[in-house]
Amino acid sequence: MTPPELALEQGMAKIDKRNARKKAAAGQPTMPTVPTIPESPTAPVEVVGRVLFLITTTDFGGTESILLELVKRMRGRGLELEVCSLCAPGQIGREIEAAGIRVTTLDMAADASFSELVKGAWRLARMLDDRKIDLAQTFLYRANVVGAIAAKLSKRKPVLISSQRSLNPRGFRTAARAVRWTRRFSDLVVAVSDAVRDEVLTTEKTRGDKVVVIRNGVDTDLFAPRDGSAMRAALGLRDDVLVVGGVGRLAPVKGFEHLVNATALAIERGVDVETVLVGDGPQRAELEALADTLGIAEHVHFLGMRRDLPELYAALDVFALPSVQEGSPNALMEAMASGLPVIASPVGGVPEIIDDRHSGILVEAADAERWADAIERLDGAPRLRADLGRNAREAALESLDIEMTVNSHAELYANMIRDRRS
Repeated sequence: MTPPELALEQGMAKIDKRNARKKAAAGQPTMPTVPTIPESPTAPVEVVGRVLFLITTTDFGGTESILLELVKRMRGRGLELEVCSLCAPGQIGREIEAAGIRVTTLDMAADASFSELVKGAWRLARMLDDRKIDLAQTFLYRANVVGAIAAKLSKRKPVLISSQRSLNPRGFRTAARAVRWTRRFSDLVVAVSDAVRDEVLTTEKTRGDKVVVIRNGVDTDLFAPRDGSAMRAALGLRDDVLVVGGVGRLAPVKGFEHLVNATALAIERGVDVETVLVGDGPQRAELEALADTLGIAEHVHFLGMRRDLPELYAALDVFALPSVQEGSPNALMEAMASGLPVIASPVGGVPEIIDDRHSGILVEAADAERWADAIERLDGAPRLRADLGRNAREAALESLDIEMTVNSHAELYANMIRDRRS
C-alpha cells in the first residue's frame, strides 16, 4: 500500500470509529427516504432551506456551466443558495457571483494532496455549521471527497448529495479508494445518465436506492436554430462547403483524433469538408501535428476556448462527438437543441440521448472508415441533414430542457430537507 493510500485508510478509519461511537450512544439514525425523481417535472418547487453547492473548480467547463444554470434558475424558490469552490474562483465562479450568489473558496491547489483535502474538509465542516446549511451537493471528484468528509465532521449534519457525472473518472487506485470510502457518507448520489448510475452500482457496490438519475439539460432558447452565415464568414468558411464541428476538451477521452482521421479519408474520397474543433487541452499539439502529417492542416481549424457557442453551432452543418467515454455530454445536447444533425459514438449515456438514424447517427469512435462514410453520406443528402436536425431539436425540446434539470433538483432538495427535519 502506497503512503497516500495508507494515510487514506488511517484517516477514514479514525472517522469511522468516532462516528460509530456517536451512533452507539445516540442510537442508529434512520436513512432519509429517497424521493422518486419525475421524468419531466413541469412546476417549480418552493421550499425554505439553505443549500450549498461544492465544486472542485469554477473554470469554464461542462459541469461548471450546469452549476451556473442551476443556481441562476433556482433563485426565488425559497432556497438560500451559495457556492463554494475548492480552488480559487474561475470565470464561471465570477459569473455566479455577478448573478448575486455568494461564492467562497477553500483556496486549495489544483493538485492538493489527501492531507490538504482533509484540512479543507475541516474548514468546510465549520462553514456548514456556521452558515446553518441544510443540504450540500457536491460536483466533481475532489469536491465529492471533501464534501463527504466535511458533512461527517459537521455538527449540523446536513443532507449530503454527491454527483457522478462521468464514467470511470478515477484513473488511479488512491482516488478510487477515496471515492469508495467517502461515498458511503452521502445520503444520495445523483448520476447524469443510466449508464453512469449502472457503473456506480457495479463498481462501488452502492445500494440501488441511494442512486438516482437526473439528466443534464440545456437552455433550448439560447441554443436554437439560427442563421450562421456571419460566423461562417468570420471563420473564413465558404457557404458551399460541408462544415463538421466538435466541441470539447482536446484530450484523448474525447477521441478527436478519430474525427481528424475521418476528415482525411473523406477528403480523399472527394468530399469538400472543413472540420472545426472548439476547445483546448493537452492533446491540441498532437492533433495539429496529426492534421499536418495527413496533409489536411488547412482543412482542420482549431478555434481554442470560445464562449460564443450558439453562434458557432449555427455555422456548422454537422456536429461530431467521437468520444471514447462520456457520461452525458453537454455539447451534444447543445448541438441537438441548435437543430444540428449529429454523428456520435455510442458510449456511456449517448445512446440514451440519440435515437440512432432518427435524431442522429451512431458510429463507433475508432472506426474512421465508418465516420468517413457518415460524413460522405450527409454531405450528399441535405434533406437527410435537415430531417436529423429537426428531429434532434424536437428531442431536445421534449427531454433535454434545462428547466427539467433544475426542477428535478429543486424537488429532490425539498423532499430531502423535509425528511431530515421530520
